[in-house]
Amino acid sequence: MRRPDAAPPLHESDPSELASTLALAHTVDTSVVAQGPAAPFADRVPLAEPYRDQGEVARGGMGSVRSAWDSGLERHVAVKIVSPRLSNDPVALQRFVEEARITAQLDHPNIVPVHLLAHAPDDSPCLAMKLVRGRTLSAHLATLPAPPWPPSVLDEVLGIFLKVCDAVAFAHSKGVVHRDLKPENIMVGTFGQVYVMDWGIAKVLPRASDAPAAQAPPGQPASARGPMGTPVYMSPEQALRYEPDINERTDVFLLGAVLYEVLTGRPPHQGPNLVAVLYRAITATVVPPSEAAPERHVPPAIARVAMRAMAREQSQRYASVTDLKRDVERFLRGDERAPEKTFAPGEAVIVEGEEGRAAYVIVSGRCVAYKVRDGARVTLREMGPGEVFGETAVITARPTSATVEALEALTVKVVTREALAESVGLHTWMGAFVRSLAERFREVDDRLRALEHATGRATLSPPREG
Repeated sequence: MRRPDAAPPLHESDPSELASTLALAHTVDTSVVAQGPAAPFADRVPLAEPYRDQGEVARGGMGSVRSAWDSGLERHVAVKIVSPRLSNDPVALQRFVEEARITAQLDHPNIVPVHLLAHAPDDSPCLAMKLVRGRTLSAHLATLPAPPWPPSVLDEVLGIFLKVCDAVAFAHSKGVVHRDLKPENIMVGTFGQVYVMDWGIAKVLPRASDAPAAQAPPGQPASARGPMGTPVYMSPEQALRYEPDINERTDVFLLGAVLYEVLTGRPPHQGPNLVAVLYRAITATVVPPSEAAPERHVPPAIARVAMRAMAREQSQRYASVTDLKRDVERFLRGDERAPEKTFAPGEAVIVEGEEGRAAYVIVSGRCVAYKVRDGARVTLREMGPGEVFGETAVITARPTSATVEALEALTVKVVTREALAESVGLHTWMGAFVRSLAERFREVDDRLRALEHATGRATLSPPREG
């Protein structure tokens, strides 16, 4: 049987056996941070000066976060204290101090500022930091409308995700890997602030360059002991407890897991027990979003981003959080948002007189727009990559004015009426201008075509279809 801290190659090992072997080690390590019954805290606890306790606002396995009044600066702060049952545990106390020192060196708008590391009257450490008024990302997601979400809701949540990426990318620039990114460790403030919380098991990476990096405290390094993360989100290297492979791409995986839960409403690794969950984590067995939550109609482009971030092999993941963020931004800009559809040669994309439900952007191939007059087919124009058709009918909500047929294998991006209305703002005053221009264009186009039909002469400008 292999040691838990060894790195058994998956191709040489039985993942089921590994999961069973590692489950005990993970259980031992995570027992001090697992959610569950903890020693009760008093209604008020003594804190370091100048803080006055005002009650508990949150609790985890290691301790409690208290609301406190800073009598010196006359402001509310959050003070994190160690659970009484761990007050004599040197490992827990060391981890607490490490979290404070590492977090204090991460000065970023999306990382909670640390004010003070001090000792309470009973000599236990306490950490004073900004009091965040808001809720976790998990709680925030629970307040949103039932999926499938309209683009505006998905965009808002992805905006939160991008701020998380900013915080993690900054931490990486300082040589710090979070190792426990999940919706519960992301706070959303009442005014749109976003904070990445709980750096208690962060790892400080060795730096080859002279660039300043966060420093672990003297003695036992932060990465040497303690839990490796949360199993339902873990990367394979975390599940295997293989410390040398814990690096920036571990956080890339965890960010992919957060994005996955945003899209599907569930974490990537699920099972009836810890062994089953670890098996899925070790093998990176993740059900694609389209299968995990078909009722949510997850856009394929953003689903691909999450799945790439959670690739089993680190070399197959995004090389950095910045690269991951760039693809999410590309999706938000619409570069990858519209679904693609392929038509065979001779297949009609739109048919004259039918309701215009979508507009189309040609990705590859060529097509022809035509009308049928007196039984004869009248070609209007041929189109190729980059050109658009069908947009007039969508904007004006009138039947299409021509048929468009593929001349060769044709791939198009499909922009639905709903997506166009959302992105262009057709229900706003700007949308009124767009609709008015489209209507006038349609009227002029109809008149020119009527004149052409009556006289048998071609119009002076190429007509638009749709």
